[in-house]
Amino acid sequence: MGKSSEKKKLSRKEREQVARRNEILDTALRLFSRKGYHQTSMSEIARESEFSIGSLYNFFRSKEDLFFQLFKRNVDELEELVEWAISQGKDAKEKLEKLTGVLFEYFEKKWQAFHILALNRQSFEWNLKDELAEVIRAKHLEFISTLSQIMAEGVKQGIFKRFRPEEMALAFMGLINGSLFFWIESGRGYSLLSRKEQILEIFFQGVEKTGRR
Repeated sequence: MGKSSEKKKLSRKEREQVARRNEILDTALRLFSRKGYHQTSMSEIARESEFSIGSLYNFFRSKEDLFFQLFKRNVDELEELVEWAISQGKDAKEKLEKLTGVLFEYFEKKWQAFHILALNRQSFEWNLKDELAEVIRAKHLEFISTLSQIMAEGVKQGIFKRFRPEEMALAFMGLINGSLFFWIESGRGYSLLSRKEQILEIFFQGVEKTGRR
């Protein structure tokens, strides 16, 4: 993939910098999850990750910047996985199946960063809120566009009914987002992946052409 090939071009020094930066971000996520964003200081993050406070500020301008980069790292990782999942499907239906599996598996592993954002977003400084909102908005629109293309492909392939692709994309997103929300709110007492087939069945019952099963 594009981003993977970029990583291969990095020099050893650059790879070391990336590894150190990721180590700080991983430490910050653990502390934010355990103590909360506002209760965690930059000095604690530096101490826990075994960096000096000066080195920490060489990587991140502030705690707000660190959080923003942590959130963006997760979004970028997810974006790569989504691209990969879609590339594995031979038709629109299979692309949605692969995509759902990747999304659920990812959120089971990385739910903390997104949960921390949901808990603290309104209390961030305005600049950070604006930056986060812009990233979320842009990625949200990109995802809708990607899903709409898959839905249009499904219509063209004769798999899906001739509904508007954008409306099918929004319906699919509603099922995914609702499933994630309920999973977190219910204490994550079950595997998201265990619900994958049922959720896909609900969606396909609505959009798939009769007689294809």
